[in-house]
Amino acid sequence: MRVIGDLSRANARRRPQKTALVQPSPEGERSLTYGELDARSDRLAHALHAWDVGPGERVAVLAHNCVEYAVVSQGVAKAGAMLTPLNHRLGAAELTRILDDAQPAVIVSEHACAAVLGQALARHPNVRLIMLDAAAGLAGAVTLDALLAAHPARAPQVPVDPESACAIVYTSGTTGAPKGVMLSHAACFRMYMATAIETGLRHEDVFLMAAPMSHLAGLNMMLHQALFLGATGVVHRGSFDPARILPLIERYRITMAVLVPTTLAALAQHAQRARHDLSSWRMAFYGSMPMPPRVLAAARQAFPQVAFHQLYGSTEAGMLTVLTWADHAEHAHCTGREALLSEVRVVDDAGRDVPVGAVGEVIGGPATAMLGYWRNDEATRVVRRADGWIRTGDRARREPGGFITLVGRIQETIVTGGEKVYPTEVERVLGEHPAVREVAVLGLPDARFGESVCAVLVPRPGERIDFHELDALCRSRLAGYKRPRRYEIVAALPRNASDKVDKGELRLQFINDTAERSRA
Repeated sequence: MRVIGDLSRANARRRPQKTALVQPSPEGERSLTYGELDARSDRLAHALHAWDVGPGERVAVLAHNCVEYAVVSQGVAKAGAMLTPLNHRLGAAELTRILDDAQPAVIVSEHACAAVLGQALARHPNVRLIMLDAAAGLAGAVTLDALLAAHPARAPQVPVDPESACAIVYTSGTTGAPKGVMLSHAACFRMYMATAIETGLRHEDVFLMAAPMSHLAGLNMMLHQALFLGATGVVHRGSFDPARILPLIERYRITMAVLVPTTLAALAQHAQRARHDLSSWRMAFYGSMPMPPRVLAAARQAFPQVAFHQLYGSTEAGMLTVLTWADHAEHAHCTGREALLSEVRVVDDAGRDVPVGAVGEVIGGPATAMLGYWRNDEATRVVRRADGWIRTGDRARREPGGFITLVGRIQETIVTGGEKVYPTEVERVLGEHPAVREVAVLGLPDARFGESVCAVLVPRPGERIDFHELDALCRSRLAGYKRPRRYEIVAALPRNASDKVDKGELRLQFINDTAERSRA
């Protein structure tokens, strides 16, 4: 296997009758074997070729999780085109901006996304439309089944360079307008191989596929990782509801899940958890956001048979570090150490490696790095150094034994009275308080110190947060200048379309709130 299209092709030869994906629903089960996945994606590749869609062209996908997502990802790869996954939570204006940049030749979507897609298509009247279900009243749309029926189920003869781009993944836009990150087949395969070796994944595994396939973690660490192994994926469609997820684990004997701290906490705290047989579940990957020690401890107690592995990387740099389950015993506070087939350094502002104990920027080596930003050489030059290493914008502390610990984003670093405060450090401490469900730490303008530390907190249901207790906790664990000078309680933290906390919006909200109080 060398290119993404080989994921279905190779497993169709090895285990053609094995179930690749199964999607339960109230209407019944939808499933595909590896042989069926290979045949359907071959048909799609021929259909795209008939439309002159091949190497260099973009095929966008705007859809919720479904088994057909794999058909599309494989068909696009076999045609040599670039998959462009789009977040189904985007609004029409956000979607339009990405379509303006990507200029896809084809968009694959479904009825559930038809309303927002219809608005975004006003500036793209000539794009071809494939609907996974009904045509939904969109002019010129053809259903996937009808399209596949008109083309042969034989391997397309399209040469695909492993070093070429297989996907354009748009960033969440937390640092400005979304940018399209071009990923190569070769870089993705290095990640699939390294992850399998580092964590002990195997083809007998059954993956819970609840993370959005439009996200890089859902596409690469979940869907394509499972196909790389020849494993089986159980596709969950809709929001993450423990009342639906726990029965899935029991019914399908799920062994592996890709989670974020919020979803892991929801499973561990669910009242009906003990009523389900979860003994098959043996492994979980977590990442995307810092894991509060309290949440990890609760998860380890609730699911003692599960080996938790923390994965860290960026869209631009690829997977960089792994904190394996074995390393959690003594290094649970760390982010991880250099992953197999990756290269990681922590450097100062002059690009020199920092010593153990010091903080610097995390940079990733060329082997796992993006090819560049789509149609944006200027932005590419900002993050790619002259030697090919990629700047992540993340700050981390070098630890003994080759480990690193993330302390925050460079742009989020708070400078108060000349001292630097890394929000993640403060968030970890505050997150240990039993009344705190979520916390975001940010800097607000301060006439005396330049910036002051503010903690925005979401309480756990039925709990009251005592600021005096939080202050005492911070005094016992943090230097004085890192202690929040202001605490705010909110019902929920604002999030962007990628479900990441939008600290820019949060900061603006409290700056405006402070200004209004001053005028009053």
